[in-house]
Amino acid sequence: MKAEQRQSIRKKISLNIVVNQDLVYSERWRVRDLSLSGARLEASREGLSPGVPVEAVLTLKEHDKYGLHRVPADVVRADRHGVALRFRRYDDRTYTALVNLLYSS
Repeated sequence: MKAEQRQSIRKKISLNIVVNQDLVYSERWRVRDLSLSGARLEASREGLSPGVPVEAVLTLKEHDKYGLHRVPADVVRADRHGVALRFRRYDDRTYTALVNLLYSS
């Protein structure tokens, strides 16, 4: 079995995420761990299979306020433990908010 390669740190974190799919499916789940390149969710795999494009909506702190960040993503794994997302391109504002969250003490 090939080990996954991480491009950034992956941090266990308590955070809710909303996953939107094709404007017909929206569900709120808990993030198990998060990185700059994706997230592992405590989620039912029902309706989400590898290759499915989704939008991950995160609420992240920036400048002592919370803001919504809409991140395009793809489902890369779905198993009995949850769902893994790989983020696609996102803006500088989201990048800064993720870095601040992941690399803070």
